[in-house]
Amino acid sequence: MNLPSLACALPDARLHELVEQPLPMPDLPQVCIGLEASLARRLAEAKARLDRLEHEVDSRDLSALATARVEFALASRALADELIARGLHALGNGD
Repeated sequence: MNLPSLACALPDARLHELVEQPLPMPDLPQVCIGLEASLARRLAEAKARLDRLEHEVDSRDLSALATARVEFALASRALADELIARGLHALGNGD
């Protein structure tokens, strides 16, 4: 089977321009920049595990599902506590 190529050649100058462009800074409050990576990783892993267990219909382990829900809640709470400690809850609404 002969598949057509989807690649295209760019002139060297254009390729150099693309590689050297800095990424724009995301539009985040300063308190979110440099956020504790372990808290973000914990929350992401808890959410992924919870999603996986919720979608397992055939072999649903209710105990594991309950544990995953608790871990997701605890991870969410830990991240929220960190954001509150950095003052994010007070930005924009004058609390």
